[in-house]
Amino acid sequence: MASVLIVAGGRTLAPRALPGKANCDYLTCEILQVRPILASFALSNYDLRQLRIFLKVVECGGVSAAAYRLGLSLSTVSRDLSALEKRLGIHLCRRGRSGFTLTPQGEDVHRAAVRLFSELQSFEQTIQTTRQTLGGGFNLGIIDNVVTNPEARIVAAIREMHRLFPDMLINVSVHAAPMIEVQVRERRIDIGVTAQPERLAPLEYAPAFVEEHRLYMSARSPHLQATRRAVCQQADGDGAGIPYISRDFRTDSFHDFEWRYKLDVVARASTLESILAAALAGIGCALLPAHFVRTVGESDLVEIATPCTPLPVQFFYVFRRDAANRRAIDALLNAFRG
Repeated sequence: MASVLIVAGGRTLAPRALPGKANCDYLTCEILQVRPILASFALSNYDLRQLRIFLKVVECGGVSAAAYRLGLSLSTVSRDLSALEKRLGIHLCRRGRSGFTLTPQGEDVHRAAVRLFSELQSFEQTIQTTRQTLGGGFNLGIIDNVVTNPEARIVAAIREMHRLFPDMLINVSVHAAPMIEVQVRERRIDIGVTAQPERLAPLEYAPAFVEEHRLYMSARSPHLQATRRAVCQQADGDGAGIPYISRDFRTDSFHDFEWRYKLDVVARASTLESILAAALAGIGCALLPAHFVRTVGESDLVEIATPCTPLPVQFFYVFRRDAANRRAIDALLNAFRG
């Protein structure tokens, strides 16, 4: 009798001859249950969580490093990775004393997972943009006296935003430099302008404009001539200390200047207005933005030229990567850049 094997619907039908019909061609079949072939795979939130952990394990090159980065226990990450392998029916990686490596199947899953989350992020951003109304409020945070810098284009950008979104309430607030990124991270402001980036993890930074700082002193200061001589003499490796008004928060270029010169700190201040007041009082010299001095004190302050000045200070736009109102942020960035 010819042997016949029928497979249908995940079941194997094994042939069996009818009783007393050993030489006939009539067959009957008994149903044998076999393991069904995976026909579909519906992702759940739990699957997505395990895939994210898998991606982090690959990124970090091992389970221990991934657990540390994720703030989870080693057993939790290992358990989730094993559960994902069981769920997929695929051995994803080899891990042990010899190190961490992906299997060929694991490499395929990794590439697919990267594409998956990229598409998910694109989808979420599209939905956020689509749902965003042109009304509501938008919060811009800046440090003091940036508005007076024509390179910052603050006024022009706000004007353009009002033209694009006439129903949007645009709030502009002034903050101390160290607080800009904190306010953005906590979603209290949508975009900030700062020159002292701390590079916080959930934030994105885009180069803005460059502000020029020079060394100024009151034209009526009793220390003016002595300060000029000291600057010249220190350039030659000698000279007395320079009476200096220091600010509480400084950029790296300020640190370089202060390291090069012998400075006698006669006052400290946290805002440009307070630094300007101390400089106009004649008690010392200070690094101030050139545009600011032209606006408020050019007739009363004189520049003390040094080999290190003018100091260029790079400013940045800072905003959250997952900002819900990304459409307005993109519009404002375009307005800033003209």
